[in-house]
Amino acid sequence: MAKKKKSTARPPEPVTVRPEDVERGREFLTQLKTDISFTSAKKRLARELGISTGVANGIVVALNSEGFMSPSENWFRHPETPVLTGVVKGARTYEQMVVMSQTKPDLEVPIPAYRRGIVLPGDVYELREASGSWRVGELRRRGPTHFVCRRREGERMKGERVQLVSVNPFCPLVFSIAQSEVPEDTNLRTDVIEVALKDEALNPETSSFPLPVSFVRRVGRKDDPLGEVAIASAEHGVPTEFSPETLAEADALPDEVDGRSLLHRVDLTDIPFVTIDGEDARDFDDAVYCTEVPEGWRLLVAIADVSHYVKPGSALDRDAQMRSTSVYFPASVVPMLPEKLSNGLCSLNPDVDRLVMVCDAIVDREGTTTAYQFYPAVIHSHARLTYTNVWGALQGTPAGLEAVGERLDDLKRLYDLYKVLRAARERRSALDFETQESQALFDEKGVISGFAVREHNDAHRLIEECMLTANVAAADFVLRKKATTLFRVHPKPEPDRLRTLNTVLKTFNVKLEGTGAEAMAKLIRETKDNAPVQTAILRAMSRAQYQPENIGHFGLQYPAYAHFTSPIRRYPDLLLHRTIKGILAKKPYTPALAFDDTALMSGYHARKLGSNPDAPKAPAKTKKEERGNAWARLGIITSAAERRADDASRDVMNYLKCDFMQKHRRRNYTATVTGMIPAGIFVTLEEMPIEGFVHISNLGWGYYEYDESEMTMTSYESMSQVKIGDRVRVRIETIDMRERRISFVLESNLTRHVIKGQGRGRRRRWDRYDFDDFDDDIEDFDEDDDDDWR
Repeated sequence: MAKKKKSTARPPEPVTVRPEDVERGREFLTQLKTDISFTSAKKRLARELGISTGVANGIVVALNSEGFMSPSENWFRHPETPVLTGVVKGARTYEQMVVMSQTKPDLEVPIPAYRRGIVLPGDVYELREASGSWRVGELRRRGPTHFVCRRREGERMKGERVQLVSVNPFCPLVFSIAQSEVPEDTNLRTDVIEVALKDEALNPETSSFPLPVSFVRRVGRKDDPLGEVAIASAEHGVPTEFSPETLAEADALPDEVDGRSLLHRVDLTDIPFVTIDGEDARDFDDAVYCTEVPEGWRLLVAIADVSHYVKPGSALDRDAQMRSTSVYFPASVVPMLPEKLSNGLCSLNPDVDRLVMVCDAIVDREGTTTAYQFYPAVIHSHARLTYTNVWGALQGTPAGLEAVGERLDDLKRLYDLYKVLRAARERRSALDFETQESQALFDEKGVISGFAVREHNDAHRLIEECMLTANVAAADFVLRKKATTLFRVHPKPEPDRLRTLNTVLKTFNVKLEGTGAEAMAKLIRETKDNAPVQTAILRAMSRAQYQPENIGHFGLQYPAYAHFTSPIRRYPDLLLHRTIKGILAKKPYTPALAFDDTALMSGYHARKLGSNPDAPKAPAKTKKEERGNAWARLGIITSAAERRADDASRDVMNYLKCDFMQKHRRRNYTATVTGMIPAGIFVTLEEMPIEGFVHISNLGWGYYEYDESEMTMTSYESMSQVKIGDRVRVRIETIDMRERRISFVLESNLTRHVIKGQGRGRRRRWDRYDFDDFDDDIEDFDEDDDDDWR
């Protein structure tokens, strides 16, 4: 066979790039008015200018060499391209993190693989428009530099350094700490610690995994209830320690109401006010009394006058504003105010004088408030009653009657008023959900013994209606006087959430006949015994928040609503008291920011509420604009703090549920399907309010197809189907204490379905699904807290 001649490669012909070619390229890229990558620039130049690829490449090289458009990471950065602020959103894996826009809620941009250095959750980046899409630009500043961490699973303790991971599953970073920096009383095998990034980790050009950190403090012991409270508080940024100045101010206050404090107050000590709260309540914000009048009823709602003791500019006010709310855990509370105030001087305890702000209202026989007035007063609570004994008394039980004693007639009048207010509530189509709130049960040793659904009877509803009357009157009073405060607003449901709700309703042959409150209230009444439907309706709701602009409250169907009745545990209520006092004294109240809110305003919840700390801020031109800015900022602070508290409480409750199930495993459980995503189904146990997830691979034999339009999982091989609302038998597969998740395996479906037709659509590997698909869907929804919309 003849040998092939070796071909000699011809050397490439030299490319000549003329100055006029470079100038044409400069003009073309300038008129685009958008960022463009070097690769795209070569292609566009060759196509648009009719030049060879070699010449186009030479133009790009020449422009890059001269610094045209400040090139960076193989991109030309056009000075006129639109630029947004973006924040890195955490995920379960590093590759899944994205940069979300501050001003375009639906814009999330993947972090490119070429990005040098380590990207941290919370980092602030430019988002730059690039040929009709968006790209990640330059780092503007690092995000949080402190992290709450535990030892990495399987990490040995023999070396000089130990690797750590965040307790937050959405912070997929690996850290490294020198064992010599960890104090001897801290055991990294069992303890969770707070760490801070070192300087070399803060530089994006030099940072790499594992990130070097230094020890800050021991937070608590993991897998321990008390430690979990401390860990959740630290992870979510809940302040737990009062400053020495705040404690000193509290200690300096008298133990009882003094004579000077009684000046210019109405003396109501002879009126038999009572407080009605839960058995475990320790701070009593409100007391009530009513009497019949010709028009209907005169209702007096007395609220603790916290503003008398917590003055603007004080250390007490600074710490209260920083916390913005008390945080309630299953067996403890992180109060907004020191105990001397929250459980003592401000709490409306029985048989002692207490200072209050009173909403004195006339309610007619139709449940309409026809007149009201606000004034400072002093009261003397005649009884500390509980929901249980009040409801028992109203039903005529011996124990209840004995507990309320001579206050029975007062309670009956309150109950008569409640029935009228309740009827008015139904007429205005206020939403009244039948949801289940989890309650952790503890034995006498403080060990978790189980979970139950918290009882909600007419005694609870009676107090709720009285508080609503006062809150609405307070909002109306502020509006009539043309003053400013923080209103509690609740927008109408978003269209996409309503579409998801209608999809769920189809599986129950139920229909939402309209998008207004009347149609929603009718649906809630008709499905009050259907827990999955009630949950789906609640999930469709927007989340309520605080802001100075009044837009009304969709859920309660009030044109104006504000929180007036809980100033011991909510800062917006304290602000409203100050506003009302300013109106009464004819000295308008102007709020002030009392602490450095940088960390809070840079956090996830604040940014979702509209905070954009990296945007340029023009100074206020007028005093009115300055006051408006302060109110708006306080609205974001208090709303974000409320959501932060919900997150921390939920983490601890989920830990307790996992811990309980770990110690009380059974072979199987009966459960109800309450949710569904492509990755699998969510179930809630029937015997106790504990939730878990069944992955699609654990649904049984056969390939299951998820039909979003019908909300079903169907296997045509096994001719079986799962729908929302089905009763099923499940067994525990795994309990992940770190992520506080329970995974189940479906053993059988107790609800039978007739399967028709055959599979359709493209199959997808089940192991490509994970929990992340659901996390974004429910980021603003918590099934265990039905107060989010109020």
